[in-house]
Amino acid sequence: MESIFEMITETGKEEKGKISVSVGIRLKMGGYETTCPVSRGCDSYETLEIEVRTIKNGLDNLLAQAKEVFGQTTTEKGLNLRSDMEPEEIWSILSAVSEEDLFIRTFNNLDEAKRREVAEHVLTQCNIFSGKASVFSSRYDNETGLME
Repeated sequence: MESIFEMITETGKEEKGKISVSVGIRLKMGGYETTCPVSRGCDSYETLEIEVRTIKNGLDNLLAQAKEVFGQTTTEKGLNLRSDMEPEEIWSILSAVSEEDLFIRTFNNLDEAKRREVAEHVLTQCNIFSGKASVFSSRYDNETGLME
């Protein structure tokens, strides 16, 4: 399958020579074709990387929603996290996970709003200097709402 994503580059008008890069999606309708940006313009590789991770996470969330539509559970290795759970409940389950990769992957697979609720709970109600809350606080990126 041909990729629908493209890199959009723009040279700054105000600051001559300054390049901005964003992710675009190629749209074809009838005989017309255009590329629409799906991320903000970035002036560094690191910023673009964050934007791409955000897009990837959005696609992962879409897949998780599709699992629910098709009647499949989104549990992984017995973790039964549901979107109707309170942040405290989700954190209680996550903090008991011994495998760090599974812990991070499971958190990152939550929808963005729920991830931010859980993060708010952990960062304001838990001791971020010990246990899983320490791991969480050191790996959580407030901009993307993901753990790295």
